[in-house]
Amino acid sequence: MNRANPVTDTDVALLRALGQEPSVVAASRRIGISRDSAVYRLRRLERAFGGPVVVSVRGGRGHGTTRLTELGDRIVRHGFDALELLEAHPLAPLSSPNLLRGTYRRTPGPEVVVSRKLRLRVAFEADEGESVSVLLDPEAILVARRRFPTSARNVLPGIVEAVRSDGSQEVTLVVRSGSARLRVALTAEPVRQLRLKPGVRVVLYVKATALRRVGPKAVGP
Repeated sequence: MNRANPVTDTDVALLRALGQEPSVVAASRRIGISRDSAVYRLRRLERAFGGPVVVSVRGGRGHGTTRLTELGDRIVRHGFDALELLEAHPLAPLSSPNLLRGTYRRTPGPEVVVSRKLRLRVAFEADEGESVSVLLDPEAILVARRRFPTSARNVLPGIVEAVRSDGSQEVTLVVRSGSARLRVALTAEPVRQLRLKPGVRVVLYVKATALRRVGPKAVGP
């Protein structure tokens, strides 16, 4: 895959789900992400590859469906090394700012100790005491104003430092959590609903599987 390719495993799963489900809502529910996150990902792919990967089709009695375009179908069937993707317009990788380095600990559970105040539960294996680097996808972070019951292994308190928008529905939230400055990808609606602005205290929810090891001995995509 092209090193500038912005496609993630979640994007692949979303397109495959859209090949089987009648709507973005159903497809996003199938793979466990929000509708806003699914829409964000589809728009990101459209910008990257110079054309839509899905199209909405109206049905009878006000009902409609969402189906893959020829490009979307080609991606699902032939993978991301198709000709269209080799000629794609690369995006700045959103996940690069969320590169965290720390020390791997096996007990009490697999985790990466980034600093005294930031310990991240992870789902990969490494040697005890090994220095590792992990990437956290900005689209894999859930933001809330307060704590709630969740299966996420990482619950990180933070303070919003910046809310950045390019004028579209896509927003980047910069949050300080412990020693880390994390970027979170959102759409404009949740930013408005949660009244997110600099200085607001938030809680970030991150699943252990969202933290991917990079660099030497990294396993998987």
